[in-house]
Amino acid sequence: MVIQMIQLRNRLRLLCDQWLSTGLPSRNALLNTAEQLDTWKIQNKVRGIWPAAPLIITATLDDGIGQGIDIINIFSEIVGMEVKLLGLLQPAERIVAACLKDRPAFLGLTVLQIDSEETLSLIGQRVPSQTRIVAGGPAFKYEPEMAVRCRVHHVAVNVAAYIDYLLLLNI
Repeated sequence: MVIQMIQLRNRLRLLCDQWLSTGLPSRNALLNTAEQLDTWKIQNKVRGIWPAAPLIITATLDDGIGQGIDIINIFSEIVGMEVKLLGLLQPAERIVAACLKDRPAFLGLTVLQIDSEETLSLIGQRVPSQTRIVAGGPAFKYEPEMAVRCRVHHVAVNVAAYIDYLLLLNI
């Protein structure tokens, strides 16, 4: 089991390094890659890169389409997380309540607009201290300090940066 976990880590590291250096492929190519990785995991009987699957709760604050959070959910499952999707356009109260109830290791959020800062700040103040907030979206591109003000642990500019962050953690 440990060997397969290391093999999955290595596959993800190579993929991540490639995407970080050359840029992400199309959405369709991302989905095909995820499908290939999932098939490899099944064939090799590996659940993920950690012995126990950490829980991630995901939601969007101001994104009604959710293409980014879909990709994050798919690759969260590939790395071996248990994913609980709250949905699109979720209010802070629902996100905080879910985090207080389930005590996830991670909270993944999409934040498109800078005017969502008040909502994000409320979430950052109220989620359990052991929950790492990982967020992405253009709001951080235009206002990078918002992450610090709102207690976001990591801003992932894309799925490669997200995978890179997870590979560096010791859970």
